[in-house]
Amino acid sequence: MDIKEETIAILKQFDIGNKLSYLPVLPKASVLIPLFVKNGELYTLMTLRSKELKTSAGEVCFPGGKRDPSDRDDVDTALREAEEEIGLSPEGVQVVCRLFPIINKSGLLVTPVVGFIEESFYPCPNPAEVEVAIRRVRLSILDCSK
Repeated sequence: MDIKEETIAILKQFDIGNKLSYLPVLPKASVLIPLFVKNGELYTLMTLRSKELKTSAGEVCFPGGKRDPSDRDDVDTALREAEEEIGLSPEGVQVVCRLFPIINKSGLLVTPVVGFIEESFYPCPNPAEVEVAIRRVRLSILDCSK
């Protein structure tokens, strides 16, 4: 099994689907955790938020943001935000799962959405939101289910 297949199998164990859709009415947001494989190793892409933003300026994060009324669900929000922030087409993402949401420091219920992107994707940061995109964050697989 290659690293991508192994990662997908592990992540699927943690997929929450719509199990928590009953949670209290909090403003919702989603982030995309974009994974890719290069030379047999697992990487992710992160962004450095613009210093001009009102909230979380200058922070390193995953692409994402608040849900719009037109978004169907958490996945839709994460994919729309990734396209707006770094030019990642939703068709270029193989969505694997949604992970357990957290409540961030601003009181948003944030759902992480994990997906694979092509190693060849080159981000085009939107300067109004993203100062720089960081492509070389190497990850190690830790199977906590054993």
